[in-house]
Amino acid sequence: MYSNVRPCLSLAPFVETKHPEMDLVIIRENEEDLYAGIEHQQTDEVVQCLKLISRPGCEKIIRYAFEYAKVNGRKKVTCFTKDNIMKQTDGLFHQIFDEIAKEYPSIENEHWIIDIGAAKLADTPEVFDVIVTLNLYGDVLSDVAAQIAGSVGLAGSANIGNECAMFEAIHGSAPRRAGQNVANPSGLLQGAVMMLKHIGQTNVAEKVQNAWLKTIEEGIHTYDIFKEGVSKTKVGTKEFAQAVIANLGKVPAQLKPVSYDKNVQIDLPKYEKKPQKNKELVGVDLFVHWNGTDPNELAEILQSINSEYKHLTMITNRGIKVWPDGFKETYCTDHWRCRFKPREGKLMFKNHIIGLLSRALDAKIDVIKTENLYEFNGKPAYSLGQGQ
Repeated sequence: MYSNVRPCLSLAPFVETKHPEMDLVIIRENEEDLYAGIEHQQTDEVVQCLKLISRPGCEKIIRYAFEYAKVNGRKKVTCFTKDNIMKQTDGLFHQIFDEIAKEYPSIENEHWIIDIGAAKLADTPEVFDVIVTLNLYGDVLSDVAAQIAGSVGLAGSANIGNECAMFEAIHGSAPRRAGQNVANPSGLLQGAVMMLKHIGQTNVAEKVQNAWLKTIEEGIHTYDIFKEGVSKTKVGTKEFAQAVIANLGKVPAQLKPVSYDKNVQIDLPKYEKKPQKNKELVGVDLFVHWNGTDPNELAEILQSINSEYKHLTMITNRGIKVWPDGFKETYCTDHWRCRFKPREGKLMFKNHIIGLLSRALDAKIDVIKTENLYEFNGKPAYSLGQGQ
């Protein structure tokens, strides 16, 4: 279920919010990114989490966002990434967003860096319509958006796949509220409405949604949205549900009633693999566990395993270049990335890496991981490191 759809709508003036014009949908990639959960401890001081981003994953979620906008009459799709720093992973997402946006000329498109975009979302959410983003960013932003719309307890969430779908409250489970008859059931109810629309029971979805809007409008509120002078009756979970049931068949007077198109269907083309690129090995990063603190000392040790084909060109610590020409003020952990590249006029082959590892073993250098460096169609496909 690759697409997580999270609408966030203001219910002003019946639910307090600083953003009465807010009406946006966050579409979050749901399968990859840091949520793959691939983590390892590599040294005493350093653990890693792998961020995996794929072209198929990006294409599916971005195309879904534009199709969602098209069939739901939305005017703009905004992409959030941090590709000024993560140029390979977030950069791929942004690149594919730009590619797919060209196929939808009638829909406005824009890109925001996630930090300033999040600030803008919290301050002026009404300028956004549909937001598409990666897994972690989407999870954080959608809870923020739901809360500033009125309450995280008001929002539903759809998880859409090619073969199946699942619907839930945006906040997931709430075990702290279990069995107390205080939780706001609106998130689950909104998830149910999204499910009814998904399976084509739009007449039922309309009836339930309008009854829910009518209940909100009547000021029958659970504790999380209850406010003296605005709300009329504070109720528990069960009583709120009973009020919605009593309003079935009614429509709100001030909030906009819903009317769902019975023929709306998002039908995405199947992903087609792209032509394979020319892939050339151009170096290797050895990740080394070393307890020293002076990168110049480590460089001297590593240069002992240089060969006529490849040599040490750079050492980084937590991504910061510390050799050559590093700064002595940089604090270094025991986790070092050591880059070896071919000497001028030489090529790199995988048996060279095996030889390098063998010499490192003989020199008692603790290599904990290797990462091959490639060019695809002549373009470097790896981070260069700060200072390069």
